[in-house]
Amino acid sequence: MATLLLELFSEEIPSRMQRNAAEQLQRAMLAGLEKNLLKPSSVKTFASPRHLAIQCFGLPAVQPDVREERKGPKVGAPEQAMKGFLGATGLTVEQCEQRDGYYYATIERKGQPTADVVKKIVEEALTAFSWPKSMRWGARPLQWVRPLHRIVCLLDEAVVPVTFAHLSADRVTQGHRFLSPDTITLAHAEKYEDALKSAHVVVDYAARRAQIAEGIAALAAEANLQVVADDALLDEVTGLVEWPVPLLGEFDAKFLDLPPEVLISEMKVHQRYFALQDASGTLTNKFIAVANMVTEDGGKRVIAGNARVLRARLSDGEFYWAQDRKTPLAAWGEKLRDVVFHAKVGMMDAKVGRIEKLAVSIAQAVGFQDEQQVRQAARLCKADLTSGMVGEFPELQGIMGRYYANAQGENEAVAEAIYEHYKPQGAGDSLPETALGAIISVADKLDSIVSLFAAGEKPTGSKDPLALRRAALGVLRIVLDRQWSLNVTELAGYSYPSENPILVSGQDPKQQIEADIRKGRVAMEVADFFRDRLQNLLREEGLSHDVIEATLTSQARFNALALANDARALAVWLASASGKETLAAIKRVLNILAAEEKKAKTTFASDAVLNGSLGGEQEKALWAAVQRVAHTKVEMLEELTAPINAFFEAVLVTEEQFREARLSLLAAVRAAALNIADFSKIEG
Repeated sequence: MATLLLELFSEEIPSRMQRNAAEQLQRAMLAGLEKNLLKPSSVKTFASPRHLAIQCFGLPAVQPDVREERKGPKVGAPEQAMKGFLGATGLTVEQCEQRDGYYYATIERKGQPTADVVKKIVEEALTAFSWPKSMRWGARPLQWVRPLHRIVCLLDEAVVPVTFAHLSADRVTQGHRFLSPDTITLAHAEKYEDALKSAHVVVDYAARRAQIAEGIAALAAEANLQVVADDALLDEVTGLVEWPVPLLGEFDAKFLDLPPEVLISEMKVHQRYFALQDASGTLTNKFIAVANMVTEDGGKRVIAGNARVLRARLSDGEFYWAQDRKTPLAAWGEKLRDVVFHAKVGMMDAKVGRIEKLAVSIAQAVGFQDEQQVRQAARLCKADLTSGMVGEFPELQGIMGRYYANAQGENEAVAEAIYEHYKPQGAGDSLPETALGAIISVADKLDSIVSLFAAGEKPTGSKDPLALRRAALGVLRIVLDRQWSLNVTELAGYSYPSENPILVSGQDPKQQIEADIRKGRVAMEVADFFRDRLQNLLREEGLSHDVIEATLTSQARFNALALANDARALAVWLASASGKETLAAIKRVLNILAAEEKKAKTTFASDAVLNGSLGGEQEKALWAAVQRVAHTKVEMLEELTAPINAFFEAVLVTEEQFREARLSLLAAVRAAALNIADFSKIEG
């Protein structure tokens, strides 16, 4: 059994792209190997700043032989059909077998040497490889994330002659840029990881990450401190270094007077340092930097340089912290008229106005009594965007707003809402803890979605540059967590940015009608957008796709809480004996209607039921049961089961004299069921 190694050596790959690139390479290689009947016993991928590689173990030396039978044209088929079949199989008529009135061809292919097959697989994988961002260099047509210098492709000891753009595969790679600058000649595909480690490169991403985590924890423990946990920072640093060397540094203790978030932001976002805290959880003036270099002085000059840079950054923060608090937060908010929310929508002060209007509507809907608090929180929620601190450190928006509000004696609930309205910022982020913060958060996110949809800035395919899917999921998580019954379709109408002349036509009645139509269309598009996001959330809960689709497509207006509760109730009910029996009865109704409507090329409605043409007892009983069923609980549909079954046992639906009336009665049953769910989408 053989081991395959493929390595791509380039300039530094951005940290955030490395793991996804390794996964993409693995998918492409495994798909190519499987297609060619070459299945490895195991696979290992590698990603470092300059190395992207994969090892496939346990490959056979030769492809397995293949014997395939193909069915051809009928005996006596036109000559052209037979000619095409023979051309595809490479056989003659005499070599084909006649069976059951058809020609059959048996094709036997000898397996090729794995090295020959791998060459094609690798070249196809590299040609199809994609990066979120790529570049060209020199006069070469190749686009890659960074200049690509070398390709290694080995099958055990042998070089596989892969060619890609201007490069031909070899057995030569490189280690650490400074600690081991000479090239490395790989003798065997299995020796890859060890060879690079001897050249000061820990090429295994997971091993490098673990080494960094252990190293910074040990260094912190020596100082009787703890690392402030930050998995995202650990991931980023892992992608920045090949030979991690943790170093302990410190900054002037006077900067500890700054808010902890400012200190952590400076260390993490701008310098990629790990913050340290004492046993009580209090931030200290110590930090850990992870260097990519071993120095003769043990890193003293490196850490001194890092400390100087950090001191300059913290001095900026100290200046803004002192200056910003001299200006009332409301005054910062007035400057939002000069801040663009989006070029196609308008300025940030207009957005704040829409947030306030929408937040008041939400508060009324959920029973939040203090309207003044709602208005004040809405007016101030974006004010810190114009402050010096947030201008310099945008990641502190909301955080600084809360500090400034507290420092200026603002209501504590309002100050907390300023901070919380940005939550959740991602799938793993926490939700607002206060009702006021949740109200402003929903209003802000819903306004962004509605106004950007109105401007034509909807997500397309996998692209969502304005993070509107994330905003919608945030709204849904808050609404479902707080059990708020909100009609998103109606709220979308409240938030439509009518003050923008780009989006609303003006005083002309015809233009106003057109504007109203656009407004209604946007509201429905937003509802459908939320519906798709809710489907994803319910799938994560474990609900089946047909139950979700049946519930979420049965109602035009979008109320996330009602739809989620309906879907959950429907799933439980369908699993019960009575639910299964009722589903079978309703399915029978739907199947007959579908067949008859296809024949008649029309859709039956319940109108004809009212013309008095239903005279049978079973018909009257079914009609009475339909009238009793209301859109409250799915269990109410059980009242239809016995009348439906009795109806089908007693009458012939398609009897000419009563056909229209009876089909209309079944249409009434369908309409009653549709108030609960679209049972045509339920499988089984």
